[in-house]
Amino acid sequence: MTASSFLRLLRRGGAIAVLGSAMVLAGCSSGEAPGLGEQGYVGGFFGGVASDEPNASLAAREVLTVGGSAADAAVSLAFALGVTMPARAGIGSHGVCLVHDANLGLTEALDFLPPKNAATPPGSPAMPTFARGMAALHARYGRLAWGGLLAPAEQLARLGHRASRATRKDLEEKWRRIASDPIALAALGTSRGTVPDGVSKWQQVELSSVLGQLRYKGAGALYTGTLLKSVFDSYEALGAGFTLEQFQNYVPVWRRPLSLEAGAHRAFVLPPPIAGGVPLGQSFGLLMAEESGPIGDSADRSAEVIKAMIAGLVDREKWVKAGEMTAEQADALLSAEHINLLAGNRQGPSKPIPGLPPIDSGSTGFVVVDREGLAVACTIGLTGGAGLGKMPRGMGFFPARQPYDDYWGSPLIIANDRTFQLYLAAAGDTGAAGFGALLTTTLRAYRDGTSLEAAISEPRLTFAPSVGVIVEADAPEAYSQGGSSLGLPVRRTAALGRINIAFCPSGLPVQPEERRCAASADPRGDGLAALAN
Repeated sequence: MTASSFLRLLRRGGAIAVLGSAMVLAGCSSGEAPGLGEQGYVGGFFGGVASDEPNASLAAREVLTVGGSAADAAVSLAFALGVTMPARAGIGSHGVCLVHDANLGLTEALDFLPPKNAATPPGSPAMPTFARGMAALHARYGRLAWGGLLAPAEQLARLGHRASRATRKDLEEKWRRIASDPIALAALGTSRGTVPDGVSKWQQVELSSVLGQLRYKGAGALYTGTLLKSVFDSYEALGAGFTLEQFQNYVPVWRRPLSLEAGAHRAFVLPPPIAGGVPLGQSFGLLMAEESGPIGDSADRSAEVIKAMIAGLVDREKWVKAGEMTAEQADALLSAEHINLLAGNRQGPSKPIPGLPPIDSGSTGFVVVDREGLAVACTIGLTGGAGLGKMPRGMGFFPARQPYDDYWGSPLIIANDRTFQLYLAAAGDTGAAGFGALLTTTLRAYRDGTSLEAAISEPRLTFAPSVGVIVEADAPEAYSQGGSSLGLPVRRTAALGRINIAFCPSGLPVQPEERRCAASADPRGDGLAALAN
């Protein structure tokens, strides 16, 4: 057993063996004090969660309150999102996470994206990698029994629930596409063929059956036996380009993230070959080096934000063409020396960048932190609203489309590299909208000291190579002027990206009397942040 494995075992306290078949959300036992996994086990600060859908956030909150780790809560939340936001998440989805463990002094990246091969062209059914990704997260950082973590999602689907406003709005946006598939319409629509009304209980019986098998048998149930055959056969009928053997042998990848100076701390992003991390880190580093001041307060400040984004995207064109990199070469992309070199870049990308959708990419991001300083920030999605737009019979979930050339998304975590305390965790949707939303919000909160509520509410802008500068409709004219001053086309849109964020200016963990934390769900949606101080 390695030292890090032993430390993880100590951190988890052998709780899986203790809990056995116990349900995470079971009531208190007859003992004098509630035990791990029972209501009332955690008093005071339990951590925080923020996601795009309230029922999923509440599932994660309950896991934290019974003593579950942030990883446990993230697993429960992610599976619940597959029920409550089925056009953005689910068993057919894929994604990435950043995980920071303050106890171990360790930050890691989890890549559960579908493998790329010539036989699986972009837009075809992507291998469903989500279940194994969540199993990897739970195996490494979980504390409670797997089955109990999936119970809330299964109950939401089997017993039914009143669809939240977030669920209804998201389905309404994609309903024309969903309703064009009879199987999806029957699985998600009312008896009248309409979006759930929020009054009647909304059941997803077929999905609950699949969730029940995963809860009882573990994530491996998707890759063996009758469920494997049903899933693989249905994907093959839709034109999947992966073999049965490739599906069975898929394993998520733990990667070492990249990091850069962020004032007194360090900011962590996803490493190559994942596309979004390095440009986000470089843009963040360029803007951290500037004097503090409101983003978009003037045309000059707006232009600086746009130029920082462009610099990261232009640099990516260069290092991607260079081919595979060593770890040292990847680290150098976020070094202070390299970021200083980028500061003078004033040119846009030489051509449109594939796979960087400007606005909605059919994904969702969430964050969970616990009182011990473990943080999980993930982005999961289907590569487009409702993925393929076709639902296999009897499954209750949409297959994702194979991602385009690269995956444009990266959560962001800020932590101290000496004390290992956590300061910020943020994640959002993919594409240019998520890129701009994550960058501007984290800088406002972390660099400029803006309250988290104000930072996430203020207008946004971003740069998309295929479009130009995109500015929110209610943004000051200075935002548009910043783009125009660089000779770039400017387009306005109603809302630009969704992110969820947790920010602890005094760090986690700390003494209770020093603890200051805030969590926020994006007000552009109808999600929920739950945090106890």
